[in-house]
Amino acid sequence: MDNNSIDLDSLKTFINDALNESGKIALSYFRQIRDLSLKGDSSPVTLADKDIEKFLRERISSSYPTHNITGEEFDTLDNNSNVHWIIDPIDGTRSFVAGKYDFGTLIAIVENNEVIAGVIDCPALEERWSCFGDSFTEVNGRKTQCKSVQKLEDAVMATTSSHEFGMQKWRSYQSLEKSVKVTTTGSDCYNYGLLASGHIDLIAEKLTAQHDYLPLTKIVEGAGGIMTDWEGKKLGLHDKHVYVLASASEELHNLALEKLTTNPMPNLRIRGVMGMATFTSDSEQIKHEFSVLKSFFDHNKKAHNLEILSMGMSGDYKIAIENGS
Repeated sequence: MDNNSIDLDSLKTFINDALNESGKIALSYFRQIRDLSLKGDSSPVTLADKDIEKFLRERISSSYPTHNITGEEFDTLDNNSNVHWIIDPIDGTRSFVAGKYDFGTLIAIVENNEVIAGVIDCPALEERWSCFGDSFTEVNGRKTQCKSVQKLEDAVMATTSSHEFGMQKWRSYQSLEKSVKVTTTGSDCYNYGLLASGHIDLIAEKLTAQHDYLPLTKIVEGAGGIMTDWEGKKLGLHDKHVYVLASASEELHNLALEKLTTNPMPNLRIRGVMGMATFTSDSEQIKHEFSVLKSFFDHNKKAHNLEILSMGMSGDYKIAIENGS
């Protein structure tokens, strides 16, 4: 097919057929997972992630051989095309591993630097949100639309996890969370489908890369919502570790942004971690406790912009230095 003219009707049929099959792959692994590995950012990956992405890549390359493909698990296929497929085989791998139903497969298609299609497919729940071209978002073939409240104090907000926020972002998030009616956690991409269907008003969280947010942005905007970063800026095509805010209406979005951009302690910044070991002559116990603190520091260093790890007292400073103080 000529990559300069994509027939959206054919594309929609192709994606639905492919996701019907990839969903079967996901469900064949669902609640059967015993082994998983961790990537560099400590996020889990399973054989199901890899098999689904391999399947979708093969189907796309067979029908659209000139198109580029970027997925979460494998290297980008660059055919120097103006059409680019973006794939997240399992968004919500933690939920998937835990046997929860709210995981999904995400697909976005970018043509000439514009997102022309986005899909959230949740096979265990048999729900699929999609948006193609300038049309409205649909769920299982039926038009769906955001439904927003007028005030923050009436809003239902979702976040997958606030544990990955840096300290300053955490304070901003807390300002917003305290202003809404109720907050729910977990559910990853499913939250965005629920927002597009009028069940959630706001989503505030941190997403890793384009495969995490491009499909979601298309779904939210196609349902009449809005999605930006926490400063109100439009999301780019290649953002990394971006803090996103999705809202059911522009008015509610602006109210939420006011909370997120207000720093209640502008002159305070957390620079590091300080810790002391148990007062004991057991050097192995002291070494273990310093090792645990060092691991904690390393895990949180990037997310919280930590610079300093201070451990030990005069009696055990040598052990502290040996373990990274």
